[in-house]
Amino acid sequence: MAAAVVFLTVAAAPTASSAAPAHTASYQSVRPTDVLEPPLPVEAFPAQVQETCEIWKDLRWPQASQPTDYPVAGTALVIRGSNVYGNRSGDLPLDGHYREYDVNPRIPGQHRDAERVVRDPGTHTVWYTGDHYDNFQEISSGCE
Repeated sequence: MAAAVVFLTVAAAPTASSAAPAHTASYQSVRPTDVLEPPLPVEAFPAQVQETCEIWKDLRWPQASQPTDYPVAGTALVIRGSNVYGNRSGDLPLDGHYREYDVNPRIPGQHRDAERVVRDPGTHTVWYTGDHYDNFQEISSGCE
């Protein structure tokens, strides 16, 4: 009788090949970031995104080696950006070179929020993230 139980246990155990698909599916489901489709014009995003595109265009999309606060014209506010965004999650095209820019100006010394635009200066492609790089959506026009 004991031999039959051992036989059933061995027969029911998953083989290495049958276990692999479950592991692969599990890995894919925990991907840290998503790209939302389709790309949309800047007018389809929250109003502050269009405003920040204008701010950064006026500043000529600066590129600094470290995060830099820039004064926002006509206000006592600053906006941070221009440093390299590493795309470590690989969610944006892998052949791009990216710079990150805050969306919302702030009082100097105040904490930054989660909204960013990420721009590839070579292609002028701009991506919006409202949740600090958890999701991206391409801005198809109006924020070059």
